[in-house]
Amino acid sequence: MSDSSGVTATVPSTTPGMTTTSASSGGLKGTTSEFLKLFMAQLQQQDPFNPTTNSDMVAQLAQMSATEAQQTTNAQLGEILGAQQSEASAGLSSLIGRNCNATAGSFGISSEGGSPPPLEITAAAATKGASVTITDANGKVIRKLPIADGTTSTSIQWDGKDDKGNAVPAGNYKIKIDGGTGGTPTAAWQGAVQSVELTADGPRLRMGDVLIAPSDVTTIGSNTTTAAASATSLARKITSVLNGAKS
Repeated sequence: MSDSSGVTATVPSTTPGMTTTSASSGGLKGTTSEFLKLFMAQLQQQDPFNPTTNSDMVAQLAQMSATEAQQTTNAQLGEILGAQQSEASAGLSSLIGRNCNATAGSFGISSEGGSPPPLEITAAAATKGASVTITDANGKVIRKLPIADGTTSTSIQWDGKDDKGNAVPAGNYKIKIDGGTGGTPTAAWQGAVQSVELTADGPRLRMGDVLIAPSDVTTIGSNTTTAAASATSLARKITSVLNGAKS
């Protein structure tokens, strides 16, 4: 700032009792060294006729200590949360190979042209004029599958294509039931869980080419691999007994 004589006066960038910080409100940023640099600059630039009081300095140091403690706590909580998520994802591996039913609501298609599992449609009373509507993430209808009138229980296979016969691209989709009249049907995926996928949206269960949230699972059945092995073992035992009887 210049006066009428052309002499330029410098105004101190800090004032007593105020702390300068580069952190945005609501965020915990900066380091101890940055704080100490700002603290020393404040002491050097303070008004000698109105210096910073001891209580002001103690309050600022206490604030920095509290901020450091909060940063440490946040980091530790993040590590605990990560460990819990990893443990939960590992626990989901027990579903691999099991036949499951899952509510057909929001789901993902992992690759274009994939084959979704069948949809099991059930209703308390015979339906009329009902259909399965599949929409994309923006709510645009891409396919409608009619439900036969008089249905109380049926299976519908969606081929992963839109109304024009084109394979839908990978992405997020939704299924809803247009009830029509009569009983209000519900839809559920039915199939074996092939893998657990760790996606940006959290862990997802792969059923066919559909990715579903673990919370959508309503029924957990037998392990298909174990059942097949048991059936094979039983068949071998029966064959061995029959061959022994013949001899």
